[in-house]
Parts: sequence; structure tokens; C-alpha cells
Amino acid sequence: MNRKTVALLATILILSIAIVIGVSAGLNRQDQETTQQDAPQPTKTFTAEEVASHNSKNDCWTIISGQVYDLTEYINRHPGSDEILRACGAEATTLFDARQTTDGKPVGSGAPHSQAAREQLDRLKIGTLITN
Repeated sequence: MNRKTVALLATILILSIAIVIGVSAGLNRQDQETTQQDAPQPTKTFTAEEVASHNSKNDCWTIISGQVYDLTEYINRHPGSDEILRACGAEATTLFDARQTTDGKPVGSGAPHSQAAREQLDRLKIGTLITN
């Protein structure tokens, strides 16, 4: 083999090694990021009294199925207008699941919330209710 061929093969070999190392490092970094995202986050716990103190449009927490959610930033985007304010500082499982007040009066459309609404709610979770 002449010198040009050897030099070309050496360059190709070095570039191939660099690509393999780069791809491997990228996959490792991606695995670490995925593991960090998938790792369960520490769950904070709250009492019903703590939730009850967050009962306004500017500070709105609620309890749904034993989970605590901070609705404050979502209130202005809620398609049901101010109906969401009924949940502030309150246990709102029936309000969310059945769109009814605790005494059975329909709220909004009266139809259950959609899967998309449930997914949005999941992003607002801040902890779990402590039960006595």
C-alpha cells in the first residue's frame, strides 16, 4: 500500500472511533436523563387544613382523590371559567370526577372531565393528603 492509502485508512479509522465514542457518550447521557426523569419524585404531604388555607383565585390548592394540586397558575386557562374556583381550598373529587357539587348539583356541562383534563391535572400535583 502506498502512503496515501495508509493515511486515508488511518483517518477513516480515527474518525470511526471518534464517532463510536461520541454516540456512546450521547446514549449514556440520554440514559441518565431518562433515569432522572423517570425516578419517583419525593412526595410532599399536606393536611386538609393546609389545603383549606389556599382558598382564593390567587392561591388555589385542591384535593382530588387524596392527592393535592396547586391550581393557581391554571385558573385563567380553565375552559370552564370561574367554576374551578369552587375547588379552591376544598375536597373536589366529586366536582372534578362528576362535575357536581357535594350536594349533587351539576356544574358546567355535568359530563366527566376528559383524559386530557386528567393529564393536565397530573402536572399540577404537589403532594398527597395526610389522612388521620
